Amino acid sequence: MKDICALGVVLWWLWCPAVVQAQQPDTVHRIPEVTVTGLQMQQGTLQRIETEHIRQLPNPSGNFEALLKALAGVSSNNELSAQYSVRGGNFDENLVYVNNIEIRRPILIRSGQQEGLSFINPDLVASVNFSAGGFGACYGDKMSSVLDVQYRVPSAFHGTASVSLLGATASVEGLVKNRFSYLLGARYKTSKYLLGTLDTQGDYDPRFVDVQGLFHYKISPRWDADMLVNFSNNRYFFAPDHRVTNFGSLYESYQLNVYYDGMELDTYNSGLNALTLTHCPSDRWKLKWTGVAGLTSERETFDIESAYWLSELENNRSDSIMRQGVGSELSHARNYLNTGNFSFTHTGTFREGRKTLDWSVAYQRETADNRLNEWVMIDSAGYSVPYNGTGIPLKTVRTADNHLTIQRAIAWLQYQQHLSSAKARWTFTAGLRFHYSDANGESLWSPRVSATVRPYHWSRLSGHLAVGMYAQPPSYREMRDIDGQMHSHIKAQRSLHYIIGGDYLFSIGEKPFKLSSELYYKQLSKLIPYRLENVRICYAGENMASGYVTGWDVKLNGEFVKDAESWVNLSLMRAREDITADGTGSFPLPSDQWFNFNLFFQDYFPMAPTWRVFLNLNYGSPLPYSYPDESRFDKSFRMPAYRRVDIGLSKVFFKDKPHTFIRQMALNVEVFNLFDTNNTISYFWMQVVNNLEGIHQQFAIPNYLTARRLNLKVSIAF
Repeated sequence: MKDICALGVVLWWLWCPAVVQAQQPDTVHRIPEVTVTGLQMQQGTLQRIETEHIRQLPNPSGNFEALLKALAGVSSNNELSAQYSVRGGNFDENLVYVNNIEIRRPILIRSGQQEGLSFINPDLVASVNFSAGGFGACYGDKMSSVLDVQYRVPSAFHGTASVSLLGATASVEGLVKNRFSYLLGARYKTSKYLLGTLDTQGDYDPRFVDVQGLFHYKISPRWDADMLVNFSNNRYFFAPDHRVTNFGSLYESYQLNVYYDGMELDTYNSGLNALTLTHCPSDRWKLKWTGVAGLTSERETFDIESAYWLSELENNRSDSIMRQGVGSELSHARNYLNTGNFSFTHTGTFREGRKTLDWSVAYQRETADNRLNEWVMIDSAGYSVPYNGTGIPLKTVRTADNHLTIQRAIAWLQYQQHLSSAKARWTFTAGLRFHYSDANGESLWSPRVSATVRPYHWSRLSGHLAVGMYAQPPSYREMRDIDGQMHSHIKAQRSLHYIIGGDYLFSIGEKPFKLSSELYYKQLSKLIPYRLENVRICYAGENMASGYVTGWDVKLNGEFVKDAESWVNLSLMRAREDITADGTGSFPLPSDQWFNFNLFFQDYFPMAPTWRVFLNLNYGSPLPYSYPDESRFDKSFRMPAYRRVDIGLSKVFFKDKPHTFIRQMALNVEVFNLFDTNNTISYFWMQVVNNLEGIHQQFAIPNYLTARRLNLKVSIAF
């Protein structure tokens, strides 16, 4: 309550300069700096994320999305990847905006270690809003979530720099003659140090570089121009040497030994340029025109030969007692993909008192040129698997030469009004979104409504309700099936959201806390079934399923330790789908994670508050995983649960010291995967022939994620 009163006093002084001037004494006294803190209630389903937490969170990937994975309703079982699942959706169902520009993820990437840097540069971020569902019509055509990131508009010269065992970053910003501002950021990342903990040993040489800039120019008091530019070069080189993996149970344990020859070289380059002109004819009107051009070039090439044997071990897992299988595998790929995204958008806003009207019209053009050529040959104990009795076929063959151009017309209208009654304050939002694609000739209408209420009598309580239709028009990724063939006739997948939730502010002593909770149900239709292989999504190429997702998210955050915010999240969920007319009934979606728990806790030494400790704990219940070479999507088993603890210790120097060029310096010591847990991300399927009839069986050998690693990081701000 004290924080809210202090905030009210500050706002009153800002909005009443005449009163302040009249009461100001002749003598001016300098007072110490005043810091106002507090917990903000959620605006509908859109929640604001504090950006300073990304610098505190122990983060092996270095990507901004690591902070999202600590939110309720968000899950990820891969610390190397920036991809995340929200309330039963897959990675492709999440919207990401940077300065109102939609950002797209690469297509050919198979694993988290190939991914490199995501688009968002944490050093440039000013504000972040996130919704796990039920978002407004102003956001685009995806079925699960929206992440809205805004970069800073500088007001003075500042800079940052950091270096660690995983890479380096630098940023600089400034203002020239109060008309031109610049914000530049560069990042370099190498995950070689982390990848050295994987079971597969070899020469890892991943190099990821990213450069971004945001330039703002005030043409006149009513006109502004902004330009966002980005270039990234992600290069992943890997020459495997050998692998040793132990797996199984106490009573049945195995060891896989593999020796490799060959190498893999992947490159993922992208560039983006977005220009925005903003005109404000008056305080009530705001008009924008935005042009965007984005290009990507993805190359995936490898020739890797492996010779392996599988042994059964004694119960103590030390000595081999039986050779279960011997074989070899030759994998080849020459996959090339070039994509282009071009758009022109007009957006407008009109405000009149407590009413706001927003609208937008846009034209988009997407192109994709994909040449796919990959195959796998398996030899097991002298047998080519599978063997058809007449020849020696390859295990898998995928070839394609796809060319696609999609033109889209998009428009949306959204109205918001704030009302006050005798007992509460209300906010109503209603919107309608339209989308047309010439790829399949489909026109989509998506109505969305939401309401937020804050009672006067219970001022610490707020509630919100949202209902909306979310249609996801197919892009090239959904149109391409597992074998690389294109299905341009498929329709948009649909999800109808029902969400009810609320926030409650309370205090324990003088420590503020906020309890947030949401219940949701998503009715899914026209689904395209898919399989998940690490971070690669393989679609079936047909709208042949329906389903639902239902669950409950709850989050408690606050100052468990004074002036140090922490939080704990709990998510319960059930996600099912049913392939139409196959007679098998419903089965789990690949993202069906029943239980997800996250804890972020920070503490400091009372006598030395510049020393801080950060703890991040994650637990995700087992996810479904599909058997290989199965035409039925309902046949799956559960992987082991994801368990991980990361811890960090930081020391801050020179903070707010006068007459120094460096505003702040920090030293961070981080321990990733503190308990050295073997988390499984996927499986290597080994086929062996073990009887006289030549019938083979399969072993699922787990591919583990990274083990324990110590990281050192030094960062400065000037």
